[in-house]
Amino acid sequence: MASHDAHRAISLDDGSAHDHDHDTWTRRDFLLRAGFGGAATLALAGLPVQAMCGGRLLDQVAALETDRVLVLLQLKGGNDGLNTVVPVRNDLYYRARPRLAIPRADTVALDDMHGLNPALRPLERLWGDGRMAVVHGTGYADSSLSHFESLDIWATARRPVAADATGWAAAALGGVEVDVDADPDDDTDVAPPTLAAPTAPPAIQIGAHHPLLFSDRGFDLGLTIGSTTALERILAGAGLYDPSDRPPLPYGDELAYAREVANAANRYIGAVRTATERIRPAGGYPETPLGEHLSAVARMIRGRLDTRIYLVTLDGFDTHRRQAERHTELLDDLATAVHAFYADLDASGDSVRTLTMTFSEFGRRVAENGSAGTDHGTAAPLFAFGPAVAGGLYGTAPDLSRLDASGNVAPTTDFRQTYAAVLGGWLGLPPAEVTAVLGGTYAAIPFVGARR
Repeated sequence: MASHDAHRAISLDDGSAHDHDHDTWTRRDFLLRAGFGGAATLALAGLPVQAMCGGRLLDQVAALETDRVLVLLQLKGGNDGLNTVVPVRNDLYYRARPRLAIPRADTVALDDMHGLNPALRPLERLWGDGRMAVVHGTGYADSSLSHFESLDIWATARRPVAADATGWAAAALGGVEVDVDADPDDDTDVAPPTLAAPTAPPAIQIGAHHPLLFSDRGFDLGLTIGSTTALERILAGAGLYDPSDRPPLPYGDELAYAREVANAANRYIGAVRTATERIRPAGGYPETPLGEHLSAVARMIRGRLDTRIYLVTLDGFDTHRRQAERHTELLDDLATAVHAFYADLDASGDSVRTLTMTFSEFGRRVAENGSAGTDHGTAAPLFAFGPAVAGGLYGTAPDLSRLDASGNVAPTTDFRQTYAAVLGGWLGLPPAEVTAVLGGTYAAIPFVGARR
């Protein structure tokens, strides 16, 4: 989808290509936040709300029969994996980063070769309890170094990304068709079962809008809430429209359609309000947007909202300049918020049905740059949290002695292997559906353990 030279938009030295990628990325994010980016966007009570509104998605989503919840935590901007999971015995790492490298003595030990950034110390309890997995070197071959293109690849599990692409999460919630005809020689179409439309949003995004993750060819399967302030305003409710009230004018059908979309959104808002109105927010969360967003997600989970996938975003990982302080703040926010989130869900007993997985569009280059930062890279570690996680280190750490022409590592874990783990091992999709969602067969990383 990106028409510019994505492989050159990697550092401040790349000038106009880098600026173009960032301008495109920022412009699209602004339009989506403002409510102008989707095919099914409207304003309710002055708030931009995205609502999936038609066809087979609403008919099929109810087939996902599980009370399990997947929380996706996006580390937006490209997280520096080497300063997140530190290769504490690798001299190449320390030589490449004379100012930015984390001393081994400061890290939280994972094994003899790797340690967590000290800002992630609040996660030490989850790691020690076997409720945290680290997947090394997650990415994809011939990595795009463009925010714009790489986010689309992660969202759709496809490359190239088609203009009418479906997000992998939308597909998992009912957006793909799998041939289940018992007789392969019979060309007769088998009609899918007719199921009741969901009364709660199958997916919810809080704080930012990922343009493709929950999209099925332009229709958004999820409810997007711009902030926790917007969430509280939404909980005040909004009136339902009567789609049958069609004026005898040329735009009557369009007005009825818009009212049906509004009704779907309003039903979702009503379900959120019903689930959360009796749930008091728990303490312990950091007073940051991420802390507020995860607190809101916990309220919805504790209130038994019938939503299967949530997305929250922590922005700011594009650390071209003065990385040390900024990256430390971000990782501290991540660790403190996730720790509070699971303490909250542990208290209600809902942690056993909640799995959280991080992702970022790419990592950072191995060598630090002249601005005390790091430029766009390739692979980075991915985290999974929760009682259902089989804790530990997975995959192979990238080889710092074998870098590409841009000074980046080769990915060692295809990101779709982590998707296969949560789709099949956690949400319970049959193998054929997992293959259809991902556009191929990928060996699942086995970090989903037995439910406790």
